[in-house]
Amino acid sequence: MPGLFRITVQIAGAEAAAAVAGILDDGAEALASFETAEDSGVWRIEAYAGFRRLDPAQEITIALAVAAAGGALLDIAEAPVEARDWLEATRRAFPPMRIGRFLVHGSHWRPPTRTGSIAIEIDAANAFGTGEHPSTRGCLLALDGLARRRRFHRVRDVGTGSGILAIAAAKLLHRPVYASDIDVGSVRVARHHARRNGVTALVRFAGVPGYRGRHDRGGHYDLVFANILARPLAAMARGLSRALAPGGVAVLSGLLRRQEPIVLAPHRGLRLRLARRIDLDGWSTLILRKQL
Repeated sequence: MPGLFRITVQIAGAEAAAAVAGILDDGAEALASFETAEDSGVWRIEAYAGFRRLDPAQEITIALAVAAAGGALLDIAEAPVEARDWLEATRRAFPPMRIGRFLVHGSHWRPPTRTGSIAIEIDAANAFGTGEHPSTRGCLLALDGLARRRRFHRVRDVGTGSGILAIAAAKLLHRPVYASDIDVGSVRVARHHARRNGVTALVRFAGVPGYRGRHDRGGHYDLVFANILARPLAAMARGLSRALAPGGVAVLSGLLRRQEPIVLAPHRGLRLRLARRIDLDGWSTLILRKQL
């Protein structure tokens, strides 16, 4: 792809990395964010666009956002991307993944007629959730395990990103799912993926922050997913408690193992107890149950 440029930023601090990702996401054709090593606390963000974006004003904006979030800006650079076969590169970068009963793949790959798995088509885009990240994998494994032991009827997905968890729940449970994201771009991507996966009749998307949806205050849901970051999860504990029915289950992810106390503490006071945890590559997925 001619004229493609990549901004690369290295940051200490997960919250600072999330803030910078939000800045670079505006105008980016693609965005990737990942921790450079397990428990390192150093994050690498890569943003791609068809023009040069990094100027002194942008650098100052990023530096201020990092400082406000209590992080440290370690490196920032922009460079042109070498021309290559992007379709082939995508095939190599996003091979099909089996995660429990799910087979997650991009639109460049066609699953066999009979795979014995639930196929989910998700393309890499500027919305989080293609299945590679341990937090997404943890949520899919949690859904797989929970569905083997119990029937769920009303499902909520907060911070849906690409829509992968909402789509997986709809395909596995055959029940309605209400999914939302604060980022309207993510909502558009998620709706596109829902159409590609044939679940538009089951999944409803909305651009609302946190638990501010139509039914979020009435204890309406018996299964809730929230794959975001540790501090937002902690801050939204009361909203989750209002949305979750007694006996309901919440799957919380997007946190490192060392951040578990930050997330669990506010939930304990709201009758939400840890039932199980899934640890993958230093990332935790917490399964909480609301007491009757």
